[in-house]
Amino acid sequence: MKTASSLKKLNLDISDFEELLFDHSIVSVTDETGIIVYANKKFCKISKYSEEELIGQNHKILKSDEHPTKFFTELWDTISSGNVWDGEIKNRKKDGLFYWVKTIIIPIIDSEKIITNYVSVTTDITKEKEIQERLMNMEEQLLKQNKTLLSEVEKKSAELVKSERLATIGTMASRIAHDLKQPLTIMYTYAEMLTPEVLPKLDSKDKEKWLRLQNSIFDMNRIIEDVLDFARTTVIKKKKSSLLSILRLAINHVKSSYGIEINLPENDISFRCDSRKIEGVMSNLLNNAVQALDGQGEIDVTISSDSEFVTIRVRDSGSGIPDDLLEKIFEPMFTTKKTGTGLGLVICKSIVEQHGGSISVSNKPTTFTIKLPL
Repeated sequence: MKTASSLKKLNLDISDFEELLFDHSIVSVTDETGIIVYANKKFCKISKYSEEELIGQNHKILKSDEHPTKFFTELWDTISSGNVWDGEIKNRKKDGLFYWVKTIIIPIIDSEKIITNYVSVTTDITKEKEIQERLMNMEEQLLKQNKTLLSEVEKKSAELVKSERLATIGTMASRIAHDLKQPLTIMYTYAEMLTPEVLPKLDSKDKEKWLRLQNSIFDMNRIIEDVLDFARTTVIKKKKSSLLSILRLAINHVKSSYGIEINLPENDISFRCDSRKIEGVMSNLLNNAVQALDGQGEIDVTISSDSEFVTIRVRDSGSGIPDDLLEKIFEPMFTTKKTGTGLGLVICKSIVEQHGGSISVSNKPTTFTIKLPL
């Protein structure tokens, strides 16, 4: 065979293995200066060069410019010193396309310990490299998505905490489900689809990256599910209600003392609302006012209306809220009290806003003003 005769001319005695080796590997042989003197069929097939075009050339004919000059300098220093070199090289085909090979270059040394030839045996790893690149791109995209999703979760969570713990966070929950679940599902699906193809072709290091990618997706899903579990709530149920009756019921939940007088309005206004939730808002505001009075003072509740809104004002005779704290009063976890979660006013604000209304606070005297649509 041509392969055998070519090798005999080079005095390379590997006849017992040549058919198996050369049929399944990309093989080339150079002289001691690196000039190609033999290239097997697989070498010609992958490089798109004929044997005639390769013989007499060196491997620079395949240079892709992927590797720096130092890379090839170190490679040559290794093999010219009589040592075996192995590594990965990106080559350019005759048609300009690229391919990757895993290569081992073996110096052939004669009886006088002089290098006469170099044998290069390589394996095409282009597909593995493409998978690796896809994996790296997916990991990069995942990290970006992860950062974005966590940022969104933090943002949405901050908004959620401002909403009512048991009843009003659902509005934000549906937004989270739409905004975050969709990209997460896409990433999860791609990871599941690629796993059977990717894992068998990865080394242990890349397998670890792949598993870390999948675990990150599962972690994000858990975070979002936790937020959604926290967010599930009941729907606002509006019906025609007496505001004065709501205020009287709210007082039943107020921890007052003998030195504090709570003055309810004499007039009444009927409007559509979720009476139980508005009752909760009023009991919260009245309890805050009682605590601000420290056992002595008055709380006045007044109500009025126009063609669009009913206005409720809760005014106490306490020392007031420091001006620098007024802007923070509706922020989650913020409280001026020694005990408490800092969620009371956040919940009030959320309930009022769910009704299409607004709540504000002013000082001297401290007055909370609620406006609700009729």
